[in-house]
Amino acid sequence: MNLKNHYWIIPLLIMAVLCLIPNVYADRGIIPVKPHIPIYEPGQKAIIAWNGIEEIMILSTDVTATEDTMILEILPLPSKPKVEVASFESFRVLEKIITEKFMIKARTYGAELEFKGLEVIFHEKIGFHDITVIKAFNADELAYWIKQFALKNNITMEIQLSKLMDVVREYIDGGFNYYAVDLISLKAGERSIEPIMYRFNSSFIYYPLKISSIIPGKTKITLFIITMDGVRRNHPNLKELQYKLFNVAYPVEVEITIEELFKVDSRIAELFKSKTLLTILTYEGDMSTLKRDLITTIETKVDINSLIIILFTATIITLALTITTIKIKKL
Repeated sequence: MNLKNHYWIIPLLIMAVLCLIPNVYADRGIIPVKPHIPIYEPGQKAIIAWNGIEEIMILSTDVTATEDTMILEILPLPSKPKVEVASFESFRVLEKIITEKFMIKARTYGAELEFKGLEVIFHEKIGFHDITVIKAFNADELAYWIKQFALKNNITMEIQLSKLMDVVREYIDGGFNYYAVDLISLKAGERSIEPIMYRFNSSFIYYPLKISSIIPGKTKITLFIITMDGVRRNHPNLKELQYKLFNVAYPVEVEITIEELFKVDSRIAELFKSKTLLTILTYEGDMSTLKRDLITTIETKVDINSLIIILFTATIITLALTITTIKIKKL
């Protein structure tokens, strides 16, 4: 896989998320700016829509601190993103669609700074977020830039980046060169900030998980993945969400129409030309075990009827060729 000219997002705080069933959360590494302040990332959620060429991620996170502080969040991306505000309503609408469809199924079946190699390419305030996108090629230089960025914004506390830098180097070595820095202060307790949408080109379904391995503690992750077909389940940590009907487990896969997608988010609906399939993948456990990002594609399902016709046709052709060969030999 060619990882050249890949991109990063680094928000400096972010987004407590509403409760859905199940809890679903977005994934970013979190580092407290003020030392010795416990930061917890109890849950992450994301809506991911992919049409084979372009992906939309709507992200929101539960973040809790024991006292006022600043934190740093990291989100690597495979290409330069378009960054826009999103809405909690997208999650609420999607939850409602899923619930209604499963009820039917149940009835049916029963800061600009000058640095060599660094370039500021985007700056915009989006709701509570003050986001700056920079282009970087060196992990140590990036760390220094972040520290200077904090000082420029009157943040005098030390930023703890030692564990982060090891992971950062892996991404930079892989060609991830673009970063977005989002600066927000986190008050003691848990706070809800509106979600952010990242839209970028990608030849695969992508969701960053490895970056969370730098954070101690446990998390619960659920990903709503919207595609033209099912998602390949090839990740060692993520499992397919299932429901039970008459003591039989079924995967949660729901067809969603374009009209329904417009209710979720019109930008997601514009990615597709016909109905889509929703797959839900989940993880619950230690963040230290998340050593691989989700990089996958759709799983093309076999049409059994078409397969039978193809096999039958092949058998007839083979039989006809055999009979013809026998007749030729007799002649």
